[in-house]
Amino acid sequence: MPEWPEPIKRWDDLRHDRQTREDFLAQSQPFIRHVAVQTCGRFLEWGRDEELSVALIAFDESINRFEPGKGVPFLAFARLLIKRRLIDYFRRQKHNDALPLDAAEVGQSVDLGLSVSEFREQEENRERAQEIQEFAAELRKWGLNFRDLVQASPKHRDTRASLLRAANILAFNPTLWRQVEEKGKVPIQALAVESGFHPKVLERGRKYLLAVALLMARRHDYLYLREYVIPPERRTAL
Repeated sequence: MPEWPEPIKRWDDLRHDRQTREDFLAQSQPFIRHVAVQTCGRFLEWGRDEELSVALIAFDESINRFEPGKGVPFLAFARLLIKRRLIDYFRRQKHNDALPLDAAEVGQSVDLGLSVSEFREQEENRERAQEIQEFAAELRKWGLNFRDLVQASPKHRDTRASLLRAANILAFNPTLWRQVEEKGKVPIQALAVESGFHPKVLERGRKYLLAVALLMARRHDYLYLREYVIPPERRTAL
């Protein structure tokens, strides 16, 4: 899924141009399904599971409710609204398993009064803290911690840019990422060939490289950290 566009004109297109909006919703289905699966705790399939319809309606609603330029990532806002609408759906299903799905009912049965300001007050800090805890646990699996990352973070802008490009290649090259997951380490030589960067540069930045690649590869989960660490031009489509 492409990054949420910043220009206001693009927002207007998404909100008022039907085809643009439908295209964006279609491109966003992997993210929508990921959040729904996490919330439901089971496998979900488009066209079979009503929970995905609830999630899609919630994502569509988030386009209308979101306010750009307020310091909240759109995907984080959309994720919250999807979770809230699914919880609302579960509550209704508990009382009436035969209750038909209706977009208005999903959106109105519990009026959350959700605004960006309320989201920031009530949820942003909690979700950021949760992401940090989850990423810390992820790093421990790879023998890393946040202190390592602070110490390993490149001080020179050009070096940081090179490692970000290399991390992007590592995260989105299926062959390279499979080697990471199978062997538990960065395939320095193979990545050097693929990226064109000297192996010594990659080896010196190995810890930083791996951590950033994890943020990119697990891009559906670490929305806040990803925005903080990775510049917009390096956030490859979802």
